Parts: sequence; structure tokens; C-alpha cells
Amino acid sequence: MIIGCSSPTKEETCEANTFLEVTAPSLTLDENNIYHIEFLDGYTQTFSTLDGNTGVGNFHKVYWGSDKGIIYGGEAVSCVNSASYTDENGMSHTVFSAWEILIGDTITVYAGYTNDCNVEVKDSIKIVIENYNCD
Repeated sequence: MIIGCSSPTKEETCEANTFLEVTAPSLTLDENNIYHIEFLDGYTQTFSTLDGNTGVGNFHKVYWGSDKGIIYGGEAVSCVNSASYTDENGMSHTVFSAWEILIGDTITVYAGYTNDCNVEVKDSIKIVIENYNCD
């Protein structure tokens, strides 16, 4: 049994759990840290799953957004679902959707959450929409 005279302060604890890492594990990542998705010919949309690692369980709400999307039925539609929750391991997931009109564009996907100390933590990735080539 070890007994100590000091314990981490709330500030130290808050600093220790303030990160967010967004990745797209099923997409190709190039040397410039840009992901690439091939749009599937003949489909209306092409999808991929994105991950957000907070490293902190406790079921935090992670907000997602993108800098591009489409207008559908008079409403703006983002390329990602707007929110998800972390699991007990601190992982959250969302779905990225690309439409044919976005082929050739680079989409920035943003994510963020507020940790237990009310500190906002953010991250982003870029995804290029490429035309699928059967050749």
C-alpha cells in the first residue's frame, strides 16, 4: 500500500483529458494528412464512418459539422450526422456522406465536445471526393 501527500488538482485533471482526434479509418490518408473517398458510380451517395477519440468515457456528446453539403427539400444538409455520444472508451462515430455534385471538392469535417471541466475541445479532417474509375 502506497500513501502520498498530494493528489492531482482539478486543473491538472482537466488538462489531462482535453484531446480529440478525428480519423477516417476506412479511407485512404495521403502524405498531406488528407483523406480520400471514391464516389461509387451509379449511386446517389457514398458513405464512410468517421471516428472521434476523446480518450474519456463518461458518454460525452460530440458535435459534428462540415463546410459543405447540399440543399434537399429546401433544407441545408451537412455531409455528416450532427451529433453522437462517446462510448465507455471515449470513442464516438458518425457517418460521412458524399453526393455526386461534390466530386472534386475537398470537404472539411469538424468535431468538438466539452470536457468535464467545461473546456471545448475541437479537431477537424479534410476529405477529397474522387470519381470512381473502373479502369
